[in-house]
Amino acid sequence: MESPAKTKAPAPRANVSGLRASVAAWGLVLYAGVRVLEILLQAQSMAAAIGQVVLVEWGSAQLGIRWSTPQTQVTALRIVRRAAFGAVMGLGATALVFATLLATRSVRVERVDHVEASVLVIGFATAALYAWRDELLLHGVPLRALEDTSVSALGRTLACGVASAGAALGRSDATGQSVFVAFLLGNVFGALWVRDRGAWQAWAAHTMLRWSSTTLLSGGVVYSRLADNAWAGTGGLFGGTAAVTALAPVGMMALAWAVRRISPRSAGVG
Repeated sequence: MESPAKTKAPAPRANVSGLRASVAAWGLVLYAGVRVLEILLQAQSMAAAIGQVVLVEWGSAQLGIRWSTPQTQVTALRIVRRAAFGAVMGLGATALVFATLLATRSVRVERVDHVEASVLVIGFATAALYAWRDELLLHGVPLRALEDTSVSALGRTLACGVASAGAALGRSDATGQSVFVAFLLGNVFGALWVRDRGAWQAWAAHTMLRWSSTTLLSGGVVYSRLADNAWAGTGGLFGGTAAVTALAPVGMMALAWAVRRISPRSAGVG
């Protein structure tokens, strides 16, 4: 007598809708809370940054967003290596935009009489806090919402870019250039999340990009006086057509990384 054939349990089907609605909804709630704190504490930038980070970190923990996936071996040395790679990427992006402005004579650089260590430290701390907030909220939440779905690595990377652009569009000083730059940078940070299988590379890249542009080149080490035109922009280094031109290849490279699904070998390193 033949034994009955063993049947395999059907493989779990991907969520073809490509979105966990509950995660997305909580992300919107967190975003609203961040904006409320920003308005209430607008006169106290450091307090506002800390309050927003505490809220977003708590909310992210409830959603299961992690700085490193459970499959990633975490040691202090590996975290430093991951963050160092991201820091180089962030500094490189700022340097690329600044070099473009210099080459087109759209920025005038003036020396600072005295470099104040306190200015550099406070500027770095503020940049790190806002990068922490934005990475978890604008990129961690979309990636969590798309986790275990049929959405490709390219789609997840683009989702991070769209979330960044949406946040930039909600700013009172938003321009077409600044929104598109936010989209490009969101793609870069999203690709780093996917590559790193966590937040460390993206957070470090975001921190160094903010710190170099808003502190080092804005009075911390030198003063950068932008030309009064659309090419240079009116919202800082990343507010003009020059930034779009400089960062477009970087954003495309990030998408190319995603198309190739990003090397699993490199993603587990660091």
